[in-house]
Amino acid sequence: MKIKKRTLVCIILFALAVAALTLIFFPFFLKLKEDAYREAFGVWVHGLGFRGAALLFALQLVQIVAAFIPGGPVEVLAGAAYGALIGTALCIAGSLLASAGIFLCMRKFGGALGERFFGKEKLRFWAFLNDAKRIDLVVFILFIIPGMPKDLLTWIAPLNKNIAFARFIILSNTARLPAILCSAIMGDSVITGNWRLFVVIFAVTAASGLAGILLRERVLKRLRGTPPAVTCSARSSETAASARLRDC
Repeated sequence: MKIKKRTLVCIILFALAVAALTLIFFPFFLKLKEDAYREAFGVWVHGLGFRGAALLFALQLVQIVAAFIPGGPVEVLAGAAYGALIGTALCIAGSLLASAGIFLCMRKFGGALGERFFGKEKLRFWAFLNDAKRIDLVVFILFIIPGMPKDLLTWIAPLNKNIAFARFIILSNTARLPAILCSAIMGDSVITGNWRLFVVIFAVTAASGLAGILLRERVLKRLRGTPPAVTCSARSSETAASARLRDC
């Protein structure tokens, strides 16, 4: 199977990101192997009280709004600090608020705001999201597949007027839930000293992320729909879709 240059670049960047995160968090994880250090970390988190939960909530919110900041470290930290369930709840709460705010902003300011953040080419690339018949299914698929730019899609998907506010918030965050939960479980497993579970989830997450990158072009091609030939009518349809995005 021939790998496209862009896909190869994504794989290299993914590998570098994994390596960088491993180097950054390895000293912390190494110390957490000691029972005394894990206990001290728990006492420190408990001492933060509400401030700690509010900080993690804010970090998750900023991470989604900024779109280019990876969310995994925040979710792992949330699991380590507050356990898998509460950590997941904090991250989902931040994601819900961020998604709602972005949706309302994009509906008010439309394509002009999207073009300012991401440029016309990026909006044109995702113009197929304007398919009214499949938008709900497409949003769910794109958000649940690892390796897709979920935070970028949070900004672009609301440009389609055919997806309602509540449906978008529910579908996108339901699709985010498995990845957030896995990251939170990883953080929790470090604190509890369950290194076998940590390694298993880390390996599965890394493998699924790599698979998502490798299959991304194929999935997008399938969702976008490939016309048999590039005709004038096809070009007109694409131009019209792009115009609708700009006019939103």
